[in-house]
Amino acid sequence: MSSDSPARGLDVRWVHGSASPRHKTDPAWQVHRYDADTVIMRQSKDANWEAPFTFLLFGAKRALLLDTGATNDYLLRRTVDGLIADRLVDHPVSDYELVVAHTHAHGDHIAGDASFAARTDTVVVGTSATEVQTFFGFSAWPQQVVDHDLGQRRLQLIGIPGHEVASIAVHDERTGLLFTGDSVYPGRIYVRDFPAYVDSMNRLVEFAEARTVTHVLGCHIEMTTTPGRDYHLGC
Repeated sequence: MSSDSPARGLDVRWVHGSASPRHKTDPAWQVHRYDADTVIMRQSKDANWEAPFTFLLFGAKRALLLDTGATNDYLLRRTVDGLIADRLVDHPVSDYELVVAHTHAHGDHIAGDASFAARTDTVVVGTSATEVQTFFGFSAWPQQVVDHDLGQRRLQLIGIPGHEVASIAVHDERTGLLFTGDSVYPGRIYVRDFPAYVDSMNRLVEFAEARTVTHVLGCHIEMTTTPGRDYHLGC
């Protein structure tokens, strides 16, 4: 695990993989604290070219981990355990719960689930649309907006199927961050169900307009420094 970035907010330069596969220099997971209770992590391209982001949000009663990356190697588990242990030093809570959920169910976002399965005080949310709806309490999917309280930190979720049937967006009331998975980010968007995706994006716009949104955070970096030009697939 890399040391936390001294800067807060989004003032961070993300790693992009080592120059030589024989001499890997990147951390397995780059850790950046957006603020004291919000952690953004990026998996190294040395581990998987997708290099997805995951997000750890701390509340007073529980934490939420959004996505578990593209490999099942226990390195994310080790990183998350360390971050939670550090937080509990300053904010001791008995039986502090971890909820492991997903922006959507594609393999590069759920591969690390198994490493959390036997963790104490942990719930790993299933990856099917039905399991997502049941856990978070959706009764009118995907239009319904549901709350998920981490303890003095309210999140609001909405279903946004189209890229994948169980896709969700998560708005964090405290920071104004809107997590959109692979449905909205600067890169190529792959759509499984185009009518559902268009409907989801229309509803997501209405959802965002009714809330304070400081940043929209997707799960990949795909655009180069040249506007409109993305990286080659697998780069």
